[in-house]
Amino acid sequence: MRPPCPIGRCRVTLILSVIGVTLMAASTHAAELSVEDFTFDCPLGSQGATIEKVATNHFKVTLGHAPEHDDWCNKLQFRITRHAKGNSLRLDVVFPGGPRYSLNEYFHSWSYDGKNWQPVQWTHGRQVSKQSDTLMLPEFTEDTIFVGHQVPMSYEDMVEMIELWQQSPYVKVHILGQSLGGRNLYRLEITDPDSPHPESARWVHYFANQHPGEHNSQWRMVGMIDWLLSDEASDFRTRSICHFIIMMSPDAPSNGWYRVNAQGVDMNRSYRAEGSDAEEQAHEAYICQRDLEQLMASEAPVTTVWSMHTWGGIVEPICTPGPEMGTEVGPWTDLRDIIERNDPQDLVKPLSTRTEPKYGGKSWTDGPYAQFGITVFLCEGAGAIYTKQENLDSGVVLIKGLAEYYKGTR
Repeated sequence: MRPPCPIGRCRVTLILSVIGVTLMAASTHAAELSVEDFTFDCPLGSQGATIEKVATNHFKVTLGHAPEHDDWCNKLQFRITRHAKGNSLRLDVVFPGGPRYSLNEYFHSWSYDGKNWQPVQWTHGRQVSKQSDTLMLPEFTEDTIFVGHQVPMSYEDMVEMIELWQQSPYVKVHILGQSLGGRNLYRLEITDPDSPHPESARWVHYFANQHPGEHNSQWRMVGMIDWLLSDEASDFRTRSICHFIIMMSPDAPSNGWYRVNAQGVDMNRSYRAEGSDAEEQAHEAYICQRDLEQLMASEAPVTTVWSMHTWGGIVEPICTPGPEMGTEVGPWTDLRDIIERNDPQDLVKPLSTRTEPKYGGKSWTDGPYAQFGITVFLCEGAGAIYTKQENLDSGVVLIKGLAEYYKGTR
């Protein structure tokens, strides 16, 4: 019997090695993305959106519209649940309705974990078309991807932060009621309960976001809250009470609604200077205005109301001065100068004023001034601020300005 041929063994070994390398390469090759890998029904979602495959890693998304507004597109927001790793992505996005609001007015962001976001810009921009554009996303290194409008914030994100903040002795969490979708309407109250100053002597500031898709303004408020809970704010906490409504329309993020609640009401056209009325107002706006009216009737009525929004450029605060400006505290120009001095990154435009209402008593911008004669701020901008950190920083600039300007107590 002849011994086995060593050359034959080598050939077998070589063949098996080649097969092993081939199988390993096949196992690590990225699975091609399919329609089934995308979901628009999630905490950062887009009601009515549909998706179809065009080519490898190239898809077309057709957006749905806001409740009661077939010419208002919902924002593009979705999650890739699997198979993203090793793939890049092209999305052609269209809205077949009217061009009332652009689908591409602002940037979008993507994330692996829903916490750390990277900005992505539209390919063409609204000057070319308000109703169609393309997003190009890079090759991914993980399988799960989140995509949202501006620097997005889900209702669940907000609840998680509230649960952390309420561990502080300086925070009270008020549940004002529920949205039409059954989510809580939260108001945070921040002050020092051991302050030597009675509540009636403290400056009171009220901040609220009305347009739910303007997420950068929500992060601006988060920056304010974080600073208020820091050691640097210890003196201001004794002299002030700050209220925050981060989401006046908490059903919106999961649906991609830009300006509305489930009734299709523009939430910044939902104030009623004649007084809150459940029959005349959007459900959530009525709850929030009724609560504001109760604060105004309390021992610590509100000094300033901030309507927090996002539009193009950097943050842009606009003030309608109330009676304390120039009497109890300095002229409004002092606040302008203080904010500018606290803004080394140039995140905030110089404060400006207007004396004539622009939107009338139906807006949260002008309604509280018409109803109560108090100082109101329309705080816009930040559409050109592309990171969460810079949005947080812009909030710190504003709240530090208020702390310095509103000296002492009432």
